[in-house]
Amino acid sequence: MKVKFHLEKNKQPTTENGMKVVYGNAKRGGYRIRWYSILALVLSPLFVMLYLFFQEYILTIAPGIITSNPVILTAPQDGLVIEINAKEGGNVFQNENVLYLEDDVLNEDISFLRRELKNVVNSKVTIKDDFYPYLLAVNNAKLNLIKITKIKEKYDGYIKEGKVSQVDYAAIIGMYSNAQNLMTNADIELRQAKINEHQLNLAGGIAQVIRGLNQELVTKLSQYNSLNIRSPLDGNILDIHAVVGQRVKKGDDLVTVSSKLEPFVIVYLEPKYISKATEGASVTVTLPNRERLKGYVYLAIETTSKLPTQLAKPFEGAKALLKVKVMFNDKLDKSSWVEGMPVHVSF
Repeated sequence: MKVKFHLEKNKQPTTENGMKVVYGNAKRGGYRIRWYSILALVLSPLFVMLYLFFQEYILTIAPGIITSNPVILTAPQDGLVIEINAKEGGNVFQNENVLYLEDDVLNEDISFLRRELKNVVNSKVTIKDDFYPYLLAVNNAKLNLIKITKIKEKYDGYIKEGKVSQVDYAAIIGMYSNAQNLMTNADIELRQAKINEHQLNLAGGIAQVIRGLNQELVTKLSQYNSLNIRSPLDGNILDIHAVVGQRVKKGDDLVTVSSKLEPFVIVYLEPKYISKATEGASVTVTLPNRERLKGYVYLAIETTSKLPTQLAKPFEGAKALLKVKVMFNDKLDKSSWVEGMPVHVSF
């Protein structure tokens, strides 16, 4: 038989020796939260290890950037920006002038070379004055030969008729031969003078001066034409790094032009994952807004030793990585990417 004791406390739990006792609310919920917090703290290293194991051995995630291979146009030499014929975001055609530079020193050099070249050319002796004595000698020898030829023709008739002696006829023949020799010598001297003049024009002192001035002028004109900055391809203007009136130095960035090709992703993958980066392998590209896009490995792997600045962590040394080109399966919306935007790629 079970015996039950009915204490006064069971009947009136809020009364103690005739006095009312007020108890607080139960605190079992607080103890439960504290217990779960301690349990979570104790198990957190295990969760971290599981996450790292999943990232390391289950998933292969590599950083990358979206790009369209833009071209940066730089200043060919020091100059002043005088005109910009493009705007950021606008279209541009191949060989279209987008920016003009000016160099006052170069303009002065070109003007000076042109003046000097004109003065040297004007100082040359004309061919007519230079060859006048030789032309005169040829003309006199020709006239003399004509006269002697007429006399010889008469004596040819006389010798047949027996009207002149052999001695007189021999004298005429001698005069005729001498006239021919004079004509030949005068013609030879004229030809030699022309040859000398031609050689002088090719290799003489004045010719060398003219050639040197022309060569320097061509170089300066080439430098002048290079001040017109032209687009090397059809595309869009991503950025303009200069303003009108700005003085730039050689090598300074002026304009960034992107092609109209579809954007792609350059992924920097650790060498141990080389087996996952085969051509045609499917990948998932995660944009900064958490949007996931499908793609595939397009080009073979290349080794690189430098990570882009937008992907490198502080104090991270250079290390050898695999450079992989990834294309998107679908056309990428222009509003969802910008040049050089960092992304993550899952293999």
